Amino acid sequence: MKGFLLCVLTFVFFMFFSCVETESKVEHQGQKQDSMPEVVAPKISQEGAVIIEPIVDEEVLVLEKKGIKLAEIKTDVANGISLGLNTKQFKEGINELDYLVSGITDFNIATIENNYTLNYFDNAQIRKEFLYGNNVFLSFLTYPNKISVKTNKANVLKNVVIGDMESLFNMKQPHLFFYLPQESTENPILDFYLVNTSISEQGNKVKVTINEIDFIIEKWAAYQIDGLKNNNNTIRIQLIDKSGNLIEGPFNDSGERVLKLGYKS
Repeated sequence: MKGFLLCVLTFVFFMFFSCVETESKVEHQGQKQDSMPEVVAPKISQEGAVIIEPIVDEEVLVLEKKGIKLAEIKTDVANGISLGLNTKQFKEGINELDYLVSGITDFNIATIENNYTLNYFDNAQIRKEFLYGNNVFLSFLTYPNKISVKTNKANVLKNVVIGDMESLFNMKQPHLFFYLPQESTENPILDFYLVNTSISEQGNKVKVTINEIDFIIEKWAAYQIDGLKNNNNTIRIQLIDKSGNLIEGPFNDSGERVLKLGYKS
């Protein structure tokens, strides 16, 4: 009998301390969990931007002033050409992006990040780095001559926000993205991308300043630049309203950029 009671007391004693130790571990783990920094998932704007396609016509627009000439470059009709992005989840650091391209076989995908960094890719799977903060990136298809395809289906515009902050980019505003010419080139071509706006004689326009000479562009197209006499030049583009006022937006004034001739881009 005494042996039986001793066994019972030993069992109760063991269970009591086992429960206390278990509760202590659970409490300790809970405290450790609470002290871990919160990971904020990247935010992606769900609003859609609109590309207002330019009217296709046979007119070749030529603008000339003080020896500098801008001549419109005609491109093939872009019916059926489209670009989509299959990737839905993003992270800080290197991302594997999977695009879907249709309607064109000889192409490049151009990506512009925060209206400055330009990269070209000749396939639909690319690697792209996103940094802490707002990552506004515009992707669009280009023809073999690098001129952009200007249709509502041939582009992808995203703002991936990494970190605990608000989006600083309004998808619904009119936006102007600087594309060409890049800093060094043998063949200077002016090209840009319009979002949520068109340009026309009675509406918004793009003001182009080359070596302090102003041109007002009312037709969305790419333009060959001729007549530059120096190797070192400057170029600036601005989205303006019909009264000549700058339209509010983070990228609607490219600032003055360098254009060097005689170098391959």
